[in-house]
This record gives sequence, structure tokens and C-alpha cells, in this order.
Amino acid sequence: MNSGINLLAEKKKINSPFLKQLPVMRFFAVALLFGVSAASIILFILVALSPIPELQQQEQAAITALSNAHPEMAKLAVVNERTNTITKILATRSSYDKTLGAIKTKMPSTVSLTAFTIEKNTVNITVSSKSLLSIDSFINNVMIASGDKKEFSQVTLKKLSQDNLTNQFSATLSILL
Repeated sequence: MNSGINLLAEKKKINSPFLKQLPVMRFFAVALLFGVSAASIILFILVALSPIPELQQQEQAAITALSNAHPEMAKLAVVNERTNTITKILATRSSYDKTLGAIKTKMPSTVSLTAFTIEKNTVNITVSSKSLLSIDSFINNVMIASGDKKEFSQVTLKKLSQDNLTNQFSATLSILL
């Protein structure tokens, strides 16, 4: 009679594959825990012994030095920028020294330069002399230079006048470069 009633349950063995692998999984979990702990301790020691803190101090010192030198660096940058701009302007600007030198070489000693203006590719020049022959010689010299088209491309006589008070002749030429 009592055989059918069992108040104490029998221990049933569960034959699951998961239960068989549980000790192996626990071992790997504990091993990984110790491995990660050991790796983090080793990494901490390497960081503490590495030159990174020294490099951070050097970086901080460099930043301080640069911040102290900032006004001088700004001034130097402005000077460099202005120098570069001036260099560009000088490179694009026409040199009128050769033109003035070429005109002076054509001028006889008795002729004086009264006015000289330059506008783009045109040079307006006014010369004066007591001798009309000297002015003629100057005009001929400039015309010869424009005939070769080496120095000037065109010469135009704009005005020829005489001042009766000073007895001087003056000529105004327009020279196309």
C-alpha cells in the first residue's frame, strides 16, 4: 500500500548536455577572469612606467612656451605676409627704370627734362632747350629707337612751343611702349 505514495522524491538524474559542459564553462570563465585581471594589471604597470606622463609634461611646457611667444609669432606672421605681398606686387609691376634710362641716353646734354608722366603703356615727356636743333636731335634719336621697335613702339609729337621771355623751346612727346 505504501508503495505508491512516496513523500521523498527520488533524485532524478538529468542527462542534459548543458550540465555536462557546465564545469568546463566555469573553468574557462574563471580562467578568462584571471587573464583579463592579469592583463589589466600588466597594462597599468606599463603605463605607469612608460614615458607618457613625461611626454604630457613636455607637451604642457611647449604649450606654455608657445603661448608666451604668441605675440612675437603674430608679428612675424604679419611681416611675412606683407613681404610676400610686396614681392608679388614688385613681380607684376612694370619697371620704368629702363624706359627712363633709354630716354636719357637719347637726350643731348643741352636738352633738359621738364616733365615726365607714365600712364599704363604711354610715357608723356616734356623737354626744353635754348636750341631748337638740340630738341630736333632728341626727337630724331627717339624716332630712330621707335623705328627698331626695340625700346618704343610709337612716338607722337604732341606740342612744340617757344617761350619768348626765357627764349627756350619745349616739346612734348607721347611715347607708346
